[in-house]
Amino acid sequence: MPDIQPHYIKKITQKFMQGTISGAEAELLEQWYAQHPQPKPEWFLNNESREELKHRLYNNISKEIKPVKKLYPVWAKIAAAVLIVATAGIAVVKLQQADPIEQYTVSNAPGHVRKVMLPDHSLVWLKGNSSLDYPEQFSDSTRNVTLHGEALFEVSKDRRHPFIISTGNYVTRVLGTSFNISSNNTGAFKLTVLTGKVQVSSTVNKAMQKPVLVMPGKEFEMLSMVALPRVVVSTLDHKDAVVSGTQYPMNFEETGFDEIKRRIEEKFDVTINTVAASYQQCRVSANVTDQSLQNTLKVICAAIGAEYTVNKNIITITGGGCN
Repeated sequence: MPDIQPHYIKKITQKFMQGTISGAEAELLEQWYAQHPQPKPEWFLNNESREELKHRLYNNISKEIKPVKKLYPVWAKIAAAVLIVATAGIAVVKLQQADPIEQYTVSNAPGHVRKVMLPDHSLVWLKGNSSLDYPEQFSDSTRNVTLHGEALFEVSKDRRHPFIISTGNYVTRVLGTSFNISSNNTGAFKLTVLTGKVQVSSTVNKAMQKPVLVMPGKEFEMLSMVALPRVVVSTLDHKDAVVSGTQYPMNFEETGFDEIKRRIEEKFDVTINTVAASYQQCRVSANVTDQSLQNTLKVICAAIGAEYTVNKNIITITGGGCN
């Protein structure tokens, strides 16, 4: 086998992890790994972030690996990824095989609301004493998460990729809408739809022979596993209760631009750069509740006659203004 520079091995290993490696490169990489033994990797967080841990493990694997018998593809040995479930500062790490995708679990303390931004930019407002399981990236066909407890969802619209929430014995399926789900260990389940249409079904409840479609302003409720399902009109008090403590409401009435800017930055985890003096006198009336970041920026910028550009999480607003 020809002498190969380490930096080239790292390069084609990275291409393998990304799924862009060529056949010739794959054969060369397999030969190289078969000739280089690897010590046992360290799986502990040494005051590192999750990303730093991933890079350290990747670098260790890239350096060397134990020889393997031809009966077992070398890819089963080097296709390793870190699965980190971070709760209360504890990281649980395990090795996966065959095109792994990281899975995350986010938990919340009682009495608090925690915002979670998913890979498709959907927002989840996780209520107290609840948890959410979700992948680092969604599959090609669906967007699947698992909820334990209660959360308010703002699902990014995508008709080609249904968003599916598993909650105990119930499955909720949407394309893009906002709704609140609450469940507990006794089998009680409540779905409150704020916008759009939501379909809910049960995996075990015999009283539900087919999925139920719940419309905006309605609630689907199961008081227990043996109760009959019912759909009722959601009261104004209950709607207010499910959005309480979240940044879901974005209804501005003669609101100053600085306040709108702050609300957008906090909700979508972005930074907005402007020439502040140009917009100090601007007051805007607009309802952008349940709107994506792009739609929110379009509406607000149209109201002040401005334009915007997006560079990752940096928003730059220029032009326009108010006298």
